[in-house]
Amino acid sequence: MVDRIAKTQYASELRPGTVVNSVFLCADVKVRPTKSGSQFADVRLVDRTGEISLKLWNYSENVAGALAPGAFVKIRNVPVTEYNGALQLSCETAQFGGAITLCSSSECNLADYVPSTVRDVDSMIGEIDNAICNIKPGPIKCLLQSFFGMPEFRGEFMEWPAAVRHHHAYSGGLLEHTTGVLRLCLCAADQYEFVDRDILIAGALLHDVGKLRSYDYDRTHGAATMSLPGVMTDHIVIGVEIVNRRIADLLNGCENKGSCAGPCWTEQETLHITHLIASHHGSLEWGSPVQPATIEACILHHADNMDAQVNKYERTIREMLGTGDGQCRYSEHVGKMVWAPPGSFEDDRS
Repeated sequence: MVDRIAKTQYASELRPGTVVNSVFLCADVKVRPTKSGSQFADVRLVDRTGEISLKLWNYSENVAGALAPGAFVKIRNVPVTEYNGALQLSCETAQFGGAITLCSSSECNLADYVPSTVRDVDSMIGEIDNAICNIKPGPIKCLLQSFFGMPEFRGEFMEWPAAVRHHHAYSGGLLEHTTGVLRLCLCAADQYEFVDRDILIAGALLHDVGKLRSYDYDRTHGAATMSLPGVMTDHIVIGVEIVNRRIADLLNGCENKGSCAGPCWTEQETLHITHLIASHHGSLEWGSPVQPATIEACILHHADNMDAQVNKYERTIREMLGTGDGQCRYSEHVGKMVWAPPGSFEDDRS
């Protein structure tokens, strides 16, 4: 039996001057030119708590070509530095094989390295189930049950990231983001008049369903990439197609068709659901083919954007928090300076 390498340092704990002796998972490698004409490798190293950039100067593929996404990278005695407010590790490529080596996946516990939601997955999927349960019997409830009642869909939805790089870009991120949007929408439904609560719940739960096909997710390596359909059509178009196809399937062969209290899908209901998915980015320049035209679409757009943006701050603060005084630092997630207060988050929040 192979002895596992103990993970003793995590990305969220690193500070300027920290000497790193730990293993990280390589999530991405980009070779870029320097101003002097040489090349360097910008390597994104991750573990379950966050990420840090490794710069390999005077890059040579002959020396470090084995460093690729999915590789486990052992760092020895390399100090953390700070550049433009971001933490990084910096080495010459010639140090590959010394300060930087690769180790076998069998020597590592994958759970230490794959970025994942810190929230309780069972609790979040329970919130979704409860929201669906509280919808009145009829086509909306049937539609949602046809998705979340399927074990294969359910398992994939609980595991998938919500993005390749930006918000909720980790295992369970799609579930976490969807639950966050659902909570905000439920609050808004209680706050404002003229809101169709059931339609809004459906929009909250299905607005990003297209991401299951627009991203390829390698759970073994914790790496998400854009799929060909995602590049060619985007998750919004894919989501509209998935939901409309499911509605057509229900119209043609729903086993509950005779027991519903009211009529099955109407053209207006189908358009309303389609509009929620199509408009949830809010504006044309943000990728929505149409702008919100209903009160439910307005609420969904702002709930979606709020949850996505706050997650960037949350991840930044999580990576910056220490036990001393608060600090202000540039965040690559947010794209601006972010203040992190003293103290720490509890990792088991639901």
